[in-house]
Amino acid sequence: MRVFVSGLACLLPFAAGSFAQDRPNFSGSYVLAWPKPEIRHGKTQRPSELKVVQHGRVLKASLTERGKTRTSTYYLDGTESKNVAAGGAPSSDKATIKYRTLLIESTVRVPKATLAIEQKWQLSPDSRHLIIQITATATAAAVDGLPMGSWENVYIRSVPKESKTTCRR
Repeated sequence: MRVFVSGLACLLPFAAGSFAQDRPNFSGSYVLAWPKPEIRHGKTQRPSELKVVQHGRVLKASLTERGKTRTSTYYLDGTESKNVAAGGAPSSDKATIKYRTLLIESTVRVPKATLAIEQKWQLSPDSRHLIIQITATATAAAVDGLPMGSWENVYIRSVPKESKTTCRR
């Protein structure tokens, strides 16, 4: 019995190590489910769409909001990437995956201030939802119109039209 227990104790670190190396794949097409789209002039705005392609150490995310698409590239090993943030400001980004969470740390330079934006991406256990927790802070109070603080966006994975099935009788 003692040999069995000590053998089990030796295997435990290997099992924990293999679980820690299980990297999530965020690839897919998503539609913003929460918060709900804004209503302007009596019409509900089209929800944001996020398309993610993850291959090896590179993740490309294309966000379409209000008819405009912005694509960002992130290197998942923590190497800095240069992108354009919402509004056209330059962004320096570093991305790493720890356990089941993608962490993106961004520095955005806008006139009169520097923004620090942290995003934590996680997939729901069934991989149907992408939850992005965002925290934004600024070095100066002169950032009118830019959201500061913390909030969460929840995207639902959209099913490609060609894979939807119909039942005929």
